[in-house]
Order: sequence, then structure tokens, then C-alpha cells
Amino acid sequence: MADIRIATAQRFLDALAAPQEQIAGRLLPLLHPEVRLMRLGKSASGAEAVAEELQQGANGELSRKLQWQAPRAAGSAVRLVGERRPGTPDRGLVVTLGFDGDAIALVQQQRTLPPPPDARPLVLPESLKKMVDNALVERHPMLMAYSDPEGQPVLSFRGSVQAWGDDQLAMWVRSADGAFVQAIRSNPRVALVYRNEESKATYNFQGRARVSDLESDRQRVFAAAPEAERGHDFAMLGVVVLVDLDRVEGYAGLGPAGQVDQLRMLRGAPAI
Repeated sequence: MADIRIATAQRFLDALAAPQEQIAGRLLPLLHPEVRLMRLGKSASGAEAVAEELQQGANGELSRKLQWQAPRAAGSAVRLVGERRPGTPDRGLVVTLGFDGDAIALVQQQRTLPPPPDARPLVLPESLKKMVDNALVERHPMLMAYSDPEGQPVLSFRGSVQAWGDDQLAMWVRSADGAFVQAIRSNPRVALVYRNEESKATYNFQGRARVSDLESDRQRVFAAAPEAERGHDFAMLGVVVLVDLDRVEGYAGLGPAGQVDQLRMLRGAPAI
């Protein structure tokens, strides 16, 4: 039985690689009449609908670009692994085939992570600066991580985070002698994350935090903080914390082909 299913899986791969006008005709004999297809954000049922999705769907063109390993058994299923060709930005694809007898009854498609983009110098794009500056008012507050004196990671939302030039972030911290300020004096390394669940924009920031005592920084950062943050500290008892960024990675959203406008910026990276 396993050998028959492996052979069927190979015929499945051969069908996907056939000329466009032949794909559906070569797939249909392999599919159970009630076959189901599942991929992120999409499902299909029935042999004709599944054949069309395999040919015309978001993974159809991708599957024809990849280098496929030989099919291998995965319990009662068969696993197909497609790897991107060297030098291309494509994602890989893992396809799991379930069977009813000798016919393919389930097709599950899962893309693998894309290759990381080339690192470029750390200069925050204007679009990303705007996301950071509006994070709280747009209901996407940024989450920050730091380590306490015992080395325990601590997470906290920070509503006053704002872009501070091309390679820094700034924030108003209401408690001048609080745990966060005390922690960064001994271990300045921090990380922040921005996530917009609607657009799926996701960015990770890593850097070194420090307190600024400059009055000009205090006035500017406090004035630029959201009104809700300023309302907690009318007397301006807090301090300004600046974060010198070392790494920023992320993407502007998710589309049918995966992550949109990936970026990877490192302090000191050579210009591309």
C-alpha cells in the first residue's frame, strides 16, 4: 500500500509540472471525488475544485518553480517537500497527501519561511516611523522587553514610543526611579515589537536604552507623546529614555504570496 501511495504522490508531482493545459487532466484521476484541500486562508472540496486550486491557486505557480524531493511516507500519509532554487526569493512548500484507499483524499499545503532579505544600513523608513508614532492612538501599542537585575525577562506595553531620527526610538517613562529605569542602567539591552493585526504589519526592534537628561529632549518627547500618556504625568516627573537601535526586522503586511516588503536593517551594515 505504501509503495502505491508513494507512486501516486510522484504522479501528483509530475502532473503539477506538466504543461498548463494538461495539469487538470492528469490530476483528476489521482483525486478522490470528495477530496479536500487546505492551505492558510483557503479550503476547497471536490476533485474539480481542488484540481483548479492546485493549478491556479496561490501555490500553483510556486509549486512549478521549486525543486521537489522524492516523496516519503509520513505515517499513513505522504509528505512532499519543495525547496526554493538557489538565488531565488521564493518560499518553499510542504504538501501532505492523505489517502482513501489509493486515491488522494486530502491535500494540505504549507509554505516554509522565506529567505531573509539582505541586511541594509539601519535607516528607519518614513512609513515605519509613522506606524511607531501612531501605535497607541491606532490601538497597536508597542510591547517592550528588558531584563531585571536577576536576569528575569520583563514585558510591558509602552504607549509613548516614538521614532527619534533614523536609527533611534524615544519614550517618556513616568516613573523616573522605577524598575525599568533601574534595570537599563545595568543592562541596557531591550527589544520592542510592533504588530498591526488588521494589516499584519510586524516589526521587531533591538537596541540599547539609556536615560537622557537633556531638557530639550524632555520637552520634545513629552510634547510628542499621545495625550493619554501626557495626562498621566502633568507635572513631568518622568524621564526620557532613548533607544539606540542595532537591528530592525519585519514586514509591512501579508499578501497571497506571503510577507510584503520585508526588511532587515543592521547598524553598521554596508549599503546594498
